Amino acid sequence: MFQSLKHTLGVGPEVWRVLDKCHQQRNLAEYEGELDVSGRLVEDLIVACEAVQVASGL
Repeated sequence: MFQSLKHTLGVGPEVWRVLDKCHQQRNLAEYEGELDVSGRLVEDLIVACEAVQVASGL
């Protein structure tokens, strides 16, 4: 699903890969109770979200 951001917003794999990784981490936490999130991943998520925001014009 996140790969479509390339076509819809023009953002590169450096953005959608982070979003996909965070989605996988969320699923692990939700379905398996495993919550192991690094500070680096949170920082990368913030950068990715800002890129999506800019690309979407919000």
